[in-house]
Amino acid sequence: RAGLPALSATQAQQWLDDESRTTYLLDIRTAEEFAQGSIDGARHAPGGQLVQATDQYIGVRGSRVIVFDDDGVRAPVVASWLYQLGYESAVLAHGVNAAIKASAPPRTLPAHALPVLDANLLRALYAQAPDALRIDLRESAEYARGHAEGAAWSIRPRLPATLDRLGAAPDQPVILIASEPHVANLAGQDLLAAGYRHVYRLAEGYRTWQAAGLPEAAEPVGLPPEARIDYLFFVHDRHEGNKDAARAYLAWETGLIAQCAPDELGHFRILASAGQAADQSKAA
Repeated sequence: RAGLPALSATQAQQWLDDESRTTYLLDIRTAEEFAQGSIDGARHAPGGQLVQATDQYIGVRGSRVIVFDDDGVRAPVVASWLYQLGYESAVLAHGVNAAIKASAPPRTLPAHALPVLDANLLRALYAQAPDALRIDLRESAEYARGHAEGAAWSIRPRLPATLDRLGAAPDQPVILIASEPHVANLAGQDLLAAGYRHVYRLAEGYRTWQAAGLPEAAEPVGLPPEARIDYLFFVHDRHEGNKDAARAYLAWETGLIAQCAPDELGHFRILASAGQAADQSKAA
């Protein structure tokens, strides 16, 4: 129905080699299948997540997207949804066995990774500088469940304001606690650029703090709702038997289209259902 192409290896390679366009080559199978082997340079993007959270995998609007699997069933479904979302999408005809190669995309890493502290190094630093600032960059829900004593919660765009509020000095050690290393590295580069000279990240985030046996918040206090900008309360509450929250969520969801401008809606290419197509054919 979408009329999407099934690219041969030659056609797919032409797309990938075209320097005038950005093309994503995405393996939409499960993580376990991807780990067993894939096409060189392909990125893993589970099909359902790729459709539901497209912006986490595709960063260039108007880009080309080639998706593939190993059974010829999943990829066409995913490609059709990407087409409706406005992407120029295609299926790789021979799937994971296609003889193509994509350039491995560069990882977004800072020029200089931060010094990494394991439990032993953390204990040593803490003994020398007990006033070291602890900045927790994890999800606000994780922070509420437990955090280092005296740790302040923040997100990367708010780091300067957070440190100003804490009265941080440029020569004061800053320890970043994050769920993923690249989050801490990127945030740390911002701090180094702002003049902070001693910025570290924990090797395994909060687990490193716990392994070091350092003080934890005795009774973790959650952040006020207005500060938790990474969390939609009404979306969560609709799963908790809260009918008002469920109704608010549905009203928000069904009202999204009315909030879109014509040029935003023009980006989509929604396929007619089989019944609509038959009606249109009769009308014609």
